[in-house]
Amino acid sequence: MSIKRLFYFIFSFNIFLLILLGVLAITLFQVQSFLAASQETRLKSIKLADELRQSSDDLTRFARTYVVTGNEFYEQIFNEILAIRNGEKERPENYDRIYWDFILAPSDRKPLPGHKSSLQSRMIEAGFTEEEFKKLKTAQFNSDELVNLENIALNAIKGKYKDSNGQFTINGKPNREYAISLMHGSEYHKSKKEIMEPIDEFFQLLEKRTNDNVRQYESYSIYLIISMFLVIVSLIGSLSFSYIVIKEKVSDPISELTSIAHEIANQNWEVMIGYQSNDEIGRLANAFRVLKDKISILISDINESNQNLLQSNQNLSQALEDLKAAETQLIHSEKMSTLGQLVAGIAHEINTPLGTIRTAISNVEDALSFVLSFPTETLSPHAKYVIQSNLEKTPAQKIFFLSSRERRQKKKEIAESLEKERIENSDHIADLILDFDLSFPLESWIRLLHEENGSLVIEYIHKISRLQTNARNIENSVEKASKIVFALKSYSHRDNSGEKITVNLAENIETVLVIYKSLLKSEIEVTKNFTYDVDIKAFPDELSQVWTNLIHNSAQAIEGNGEILISIEKDASPNFVKVSIRDTGKGISAEDGDKIFDPFFTTKIRGEGTGLGLGIVKKIIEKHQGEIYFQSEVGVGTTFHVRLPV
Repeated sequence: MSIKRLFYFIFSFNIFLLILLGVLAITLFQVQSFLAASQETRLKSIKLADELRQSSDDLTRFARTYVVTGNEFYEQIFNEILAIRNGEKERPENYDRIYWDFILAPSDRKPLPGHKSSLQSRMIEAGFTEEEFKKLKTAQFNSDELVNLENIALNAIKGKYKDSNGQFTINGKPNREYAISLMHGSEYHKSKKEIMEPIDEFFQLLEKRTNDNVRQYESYSIYLIISMFLVIVSLIGSLSFSYIVIKEKVSDPISELTSIAHEIANQNWEVMIGYQSNDEIGRLANAFRVLKDKISILISDINESNQNLLQSNQNLSQALEDLKAAETQLIHSEKMSTLGQLVAGIAHEINTPLGTIRTAISNVEDALSFVLSFPTETLSPHAKYVIQSNLEKTPAQKIFFLSSRERRQKKKEIAESLEKERIENSDHIADLILDFDLSFPLESWIRLLHEENGSLVIEYIHKISRLQTNARNIENSVEKASKIVFALKSYSHRDNSGEKITVNLAENIETVLVIYKSLLKSEIEVTKNFTYDVDIKAFPDELSQVWTNLIHNSAQAIEGNGEILISIEKDASPNFVKVSIRDTGKGISAEDGDKIFDPFFTTKIRGEGTGLGLGIVKKIIEKHQGEIYFQSEVGVGTTFHVRLPV
């Protein structure tokens, strides 16, 4: 018999046993569920019977209490118990637990959620047998008859007695002794007995029926458990047989063939394959014999070829090293070429903050000489308050920026207000106030001007304000120049370690933008949308060359006014980040788009480009295991997308 057919038989038999075991387990679970349901039905039935007994006892207790005390509160409870049992009033939640024993006074009664449901209707829903239901119905009927006797006693307390129609319409003298004799007489106890006897008989019937069901389900459960045990024993035997067959027919032969394969791998061609059989493993062993003979012939040929290949590989490795060195040098040369174009613009960028610093220093010298020579001991308390308030304000709290038109209008308003106050040289003073703060109330300035040497104090405050402003200008200019120098230093740095380092992608792009700012046309607006701040492993100087080429190409593609949008965002793949550089330039035609990354291909006029930029960019991105692609529409613009692994 073939191994395949033998395995089909063994596995089919095991699966059959597992299915049979599952069916028996499910059946056992169902039997246990039926057994639990039977116990639950028994509990509900006992609760209903006990509620009938308890309600009868509660009616007796409160009726007797009312007869003895005459307290109407107990009569109200008596009527409420009767109404709940008959479904005329909502049955409180957890009514089957201890309830009325906790009601000692009207203040103990608390409204509880519930619903109307008579005791008889719930007995019908419980699914009693006809004989069981008959017993409970007889008990409730006898309880209702006892209620009639209790009503006679309750009404006797009020002096009301039955007429010939059974209604309490006859008024007379209240008779407490008569009522007490009714509630404690032999007839009352006989009636209580007639209530409890059918309830006790119901308990006996219910116990018998429940026990019969439990015994039946327990017998069925034992039968199922025995059957499951037999199936499990059979399954263990079948699995043991399966293990023996698999070991003898598959595992041992395969282990032997594996050992032979290792010997062949170690070029031991003298090893013998002795396994013989008509099954699949036997055919595999025979194929091994043929394969061994053919491999031994091929190995000798391969060894000879390997010697030739080894020499060729050494030559190719040397050529590859030379090619990598040339490629690295080409990237650095392209970077230095771009850096050379940027130097003149960067010099202009640094001259701007230096000019601001020179102007600010001149203003500081003029203001400082005035402030140091000013007689501060002559300042009034109000003048000191104004000076202190202006010194404590941050630049964000002051209002400085007004257009020429707005400044002329504001100056006119301030001058008119000063003239009304008969202040001389109002135009000049209005200019001074506009120079350092508009947020301070004009009334404070007017009050200051009315003081002795008020105009001179305004000049003093103005000089102090100019000292603050020029100090900020010097600080901002130094920071701007430092940022340009740092960016230039970072861009020109060449990393010779040959290993990737952690690079912040946004900072890497910002460095290029800082040093490239001078070559961007004034009509070009650069917008950054860096929504994803991420660090990646990269070669920072080569990555800078990518952004330099792409931004440079975008700037050259824009003729006149335009926009360059640079964004960093999460890629659809969670292990990548995407950088997009979009311009509103002339776009790339479909014909040029197929060749845009080819070396020495360029769409620029002669002398403006070598055609190596995008080719180098693509090689750098591929070196980072990334991807570059673009979307373009002629006359609308181009977007280059760069995907890099995070």
